[in-house]
Amino acid sequence: MSGPVRFNVALLAVVASALVCGVLSFSGLGKTVANGLLFGTCILVLLALFMLAIRLPLRSAGARWSAWLANASIVAAAIAVVTGANVAFYRHDVHLDVSREGRNTPPQQLTDVIAQLRTPLALTYFYNAGDANAVNVKELVQTAARNHPLLAFRAIDLDKEPGLARDLGVRAYNTAVLQADDRKVMVENLTDPARLGYAALRVLRKRVETVCFVTGHGETFRPLPSHFHFSHVETLKGHEMPGASDVLEAAPEQLDRLQLALDQIGFQMREVVAATASGIPPDCSVVADVGPRTAIAADEAMLLANYVKGGGRLLLLLDPLSQVDGDFEQLLLKPVGLSSDAAVVIDPLNHFRTDADKVAVPYYPPHPITRRLALTVFPQARPIATTQPPSGVSSIVLAASSQDSYVRSPKSVAAATDGTAPGARGARPLAVALEGVWPGGSPDKRFRMVVVGTSKVASNEYFPYVSNGELSLATLRWLADDDATPSVAPQSFRLPEIVLTSSQMRDTFIVLEVLLPLSTALFGVGTWWRRR
Repeated sequence: MSGPVRFNVALLAVVASALVCGVLSFSGLGKTVANGLLFGTCILVLLALFMLAIRLPLRSAGARWSAWLANASIVAAAIAVVTGANVAFYRHDVHLDVSREGRNTPPQQLTDVIAQLRTPLALTYFYNAGDANAVNVKELVQTAARNHPLLAFRAIDLDKEPGLARDLGVRAYNTAVLQADDRKVMVENLTDPARLGYAALRVLRKRVETVCFVTGHGETFRPLPSHFHFSHVETLKGHEMPGASDVLEAAPEQLDRLQLALDQIGFQMREVVAATASGIPPDCSVVADVGPRTAIAADEAMLLANYVKGGGRLLLLLDPLSQVDGDFEQLLLKPVGLSSDAAVVIDPLNHFRTDADKVAVPYYPPHPITRRLALTVFPQARPIATTQPPSGVSSIVLAASSQDSYVRSPKSVAAATDGTAPGARGARPLAVALEGVWPGGSPDKRFRMVVVGTSKVASNEYFPYVSNGELSLATLRWLADDDATPSVAPQSFRLPEIVLTSSQMRDTFIVLEVLLPLSTALFGVGTWWRRR
């Protein structure tokens, strides 16, 4: 193939690639992917223009006026292409970060809030110009705020504008002031940009949501402490990013991480002792009963049933040893087509690490709670049996085990015995969401309820794993009908880990420990055979 022919083929390939990328960018893909494709299209168009330019003659043949006209047309076309490419670059901005640990990329908590802004937000950051971490926060916020008209960001050196800082009540370096309408939130000593995302959620919130936790039956909830206990683990990432190695110290069965996540987004929490309460306080946006151990009395079950019947929002996180029979089941579960046996779901196919009683759920139906979920883990969960709900009530299974799962007695699982044969295999619902009009209730009083077969999904032990934190927070936000503010992933305050299901661990072992060494041996044998 001659040189000109190869050049023409290469030029056609570049032009065709540009057309393909341009068409794909308008095919309904995500904003980031579409902008990336348009960025690639602009690069390919400029490359094609450069390839054409090096083949064009320096002087066109023919009369002088025709040569001038041809050259002017080429220059005009080049200017038009370059101008169009620059406009496309500006309107479809793409951030590329090739640094280690993504140090130049804003945290997801901040970018998600900015991307979902619906009302104007003003952010003023009074930083210390001599603090490298503060300067980095300023640059990251500028990157995240680019081309977002609803976010007004100002970075001010406190030493240069002390009067303005005094007017806003700022008294220390690295203080962020966020304002939305007539609401203001101030965050001091801020060198972690992720905290700005949570502060933005608090200032954007127009009403305060209160989660009331039921106590008195061995629940793990305890009132929010005055301070949390953190430790610091030395890691390479921790030296480069503030707060990356901060680890929360808390009892595994408690709800400190969930409470901290609720506090970060502006939710309030309080305790409700159902045994002594005459009614659910009216300021409770959601009532949550997390891991009851002892039986709930009939009058307490009636209290919760009346609350839901009147349009309340109820979250039930039950455990295999929770006593949900009797009045509790008859008043709260049976009326909406639910029931639950005291058993533990065993899933040999999808489970956490090597523990088959810790069910891993990788797939979910479309629902506001499951919109952002990836993999979640349901440790030692009891099955939630569902039947056809009554008229006016809609029910959806949020999470279920695989078709290979079966149930065992909680005592046999706790004792690590396997003396009995597994029962019938099939998918078991682990979490169910319901909404509508409670049977016998007023049509204008619509309730919401979520029933989960384990309380450990929200405990300190499992909250930071995979998407358990997002599931717990999204469930409470859906129950509170809190969809006016953006949704972000909560901070786990735990060192990052890679968590795989049993099948993923098996596939990884086969590829890395079997196929890779075997392929090396086969290539060696093949090389020896060719050279012998």
